[in-house]
Amino acid sequence: MKNRPFILKGKISVKSEDYYIIGRLVKNDNTDNKSNYIQIIDKEHIDLYEDGYLGYIFIDWIPAYDLDNINYATDITNVETLINNDVIEMIDDTYIRVLYRDDSGDNFIQVTNQCNSNCIMCPDSDQVRNNHYVPDINKIRKQIRCIPDDTENICITGGEPGILKYGLVDVVRECKECLPETNFLLLSNGRIFSDINFSNEFVKNAPSKIQIAIPIYADNAILHDSITRAEGSFEEAVMGIKNLLQRNIEIEIRIVVLKQNYKYLSNIATFIAKELKNVKFVNIMALEMSGNAFKNKDNVWVNFDEVKSYLFDPVLTLLKAGIQTSLYNFPLCKIDNRLYSIAKKSISDYKVRFKDECMECKAKDYCGGFFFSTINMKEIKVNPIK
Repeated sequence: MKNRPFILKGKISVKSEDYYIIGRLVKNDNTDNKSNYIQIIDKEHIDLYEDGYLGYIFIDWIPAYDLDNINYATDITNVETLINNDVIEMIDDTYIRVLYRDDSGDNFIQVTNQCNSNCIMCPDSDQVRNNHYVPDINKIRKQIRCIPDDTENICITGGEPGILKYGLVDVVRECKECLPETNFLLLSNGRIFSDINFSNEFVKNAPSKIQIAIPIYADNAILHDSITRAEGSFEEAVMGIKNLLQRNIEIEIRIVVLKQNYKYLSNIATFIAKELKNVKFVNIMALEMSGNAFKNKDNVWVNFDEVKSYLFDPVLTLLKAGIQTSLYNFPLCKIDNRLYSIAKKSISDYKVRFKDECMECKAKDYCGGFFFSTINMKEIKVNPIK
């Protein structure tokens, strides 16, 4: 089911002292371990209603007895988009938030919005990243416990997850215990891993199937730190990568392409090949034009057509070094055809868009398209592949 909303509104009553509950959904059915589930019941399945669930969502009916002691919701917008094994948060008198979509391959655990860098092209805004909300580790752990244990992939993201410090260790320990077969991708700026003691504790508690993606924006501190707007971030990120590699953690390096660095992609590739030899993956990524990126668009945006001639040589350098290299967020019609095989459909399903002209393209089914925040940049003109 495409375009499922993450926020659903309606009448919500939660009796918990925390004013929220987090549970897995069972829809028009019953299940064991009711205390971890939220039951959705429509009026055609009234006979399936049972006491003991963590919460209830009633569709077109309400039980005819006292509701003072149960968590429930009614009159929920888009309730038909909720499916079995989704994980949701019900917040008293506020809304329902979808935390996990069982039919999606793009699920994530967002542990914080805050960050200790201030990247000029960050897709989050300053307002989002600088809020003073203190992440609730117990809430995150509840979410993890509700995710089905056959889930293939989960992304742990922020903001910067390293802001949690040893709280992040608690999060990955919960992932290790509850989801031992799941592949995890942790998105981090890598700076926290420059601390050897933290790296040791993290690695000891991390799931066995974890990969950490860390951005490197330049081959030198001056340019990298000017992009992150955080002095010392280049040195800390490089040290963090080396500490993790020494501890056999799989590392992916992400190079976000923007006006400041697109002409130096070959330099960055050479630096990675020489200084970070055990890195297995490098992804060269086009911008997502929201948040800071949109605010600073005149300083960061570079058209795909200008970048095109600067991509092939760094890719070749990385491949020759034995590093698996991919292009993320680049439409096929905007890259050299020699790079088609490494261009990935990388944009999350709820963010991807295509232009009207793309409907004529024979390669559309293989193309990753555009971010919804990027597609309307006036410089973008597509060239459908015939």
